[in-house]
Amino acid sequence: MGFLLTSLEKERYHKDRAFFTREAEKLGVQVRFESSRGDASVQIEQARQALSKGIRCLVLHAVDRQAAQAVVEMAHQAKVPVVGYDRSLPGIPFDWAVVHDSQAVGRAQAEFAVRALGPAGGEVAILKGTEGNPVAEAITRANLEVLQGAPGVRVVEVVPHAHWVAEEAHASTRELLKRHPDLKALLANNSSLARGAIQALRESHRESSIYVAGADADLANCQLVARGLQGMDVLKEIEPLARGAAQVAVALARGQEPILQVPQHRVDREGPVPTLVLPVRPFDRQTLEEVVVGSGFHPRVAVFPTASPTRGNYPED
Repeated sequence: MGFLLTSLEKERYHKDRAFFTREAEKLGVQVRFESSRGDASVQIEQARQALSKGIRCLVLHAVDRQAAQAVVEMAHQAKVPVVGYDRSLPGIPFDWAVVHDSQAVGRAQAEFAVRALGPAGGEVAILKGTEGNPVAEAITRANLEVLQGAPGVRVVEVVPHAHWVAEEAHASTRELLKRHPDLKALLANNSSLARGAIQALRESHRESSIYVAGADADLANCQLVARGLQGMDVLKEIEPLARGAAQVAVALARGQEPILQVPQHRVDREGPVPTLVLPVRPFDRQTLEEVVVGSGFHPRVAVFPTASPTRGNYPED
């Protein structure tokens, strides 16, 4: 079986690889793994090489729509099924898709921010991932649905970031603060963007006055939540995602209907692509230990490295 990840640059992707490979091997299947470093042409060539080696199923974390279309066409010509991993792309004929509930991520971020802002509301900006990326689009769309219906809240900008990394968000947040000195909240499509935003806020001495929401529950962000420097984040558990994808792929490789052994999942068969959807769990400082430590995602000693966290200026204070 082939497993193509976009990159290994972000903390979570090492977990995706480890959990997927472990589950596939437990089911008696060998995994050919590749990472494309975010390059569509590299990913297409990796797929071509994997297909030439006789893989029976391909699990694809697509760099973009171009790569997904090319890979799926090649695989289907070779009569090899393709599972879309962590992102489904409308119009791309995957045989199955396995994703987190990105709309739930966006709704939770916006709802937490609206509660934090209180009746007065205020200006909000969204730090979006790559323009056109299905996860970025789904999270941002859900952000906007909640924010635009909240009294007193005004979305001043939606800023895309090509690579979803902290360095980009650091630069974009510095510029946002110049254009919008009354900014009250920043919603980031992932944890890395949230970290970059917080770095810029701290340099401007605004970390206690602007609410920041993230997603992915990277360890550094969990520590920021514990210290009161980040308002909330969203746990998207990697193990059930990776295990579910491996179970689907093994079944398809064997010409069988997937029988899924993952918790709290639902299968959406209403669209053209059967999709395994995994739940997400938002958390703030009050629920950090219950959600993140209690789930085993990060150990307590790592999340709370000091005994006396610094409290930030958030409404719950």
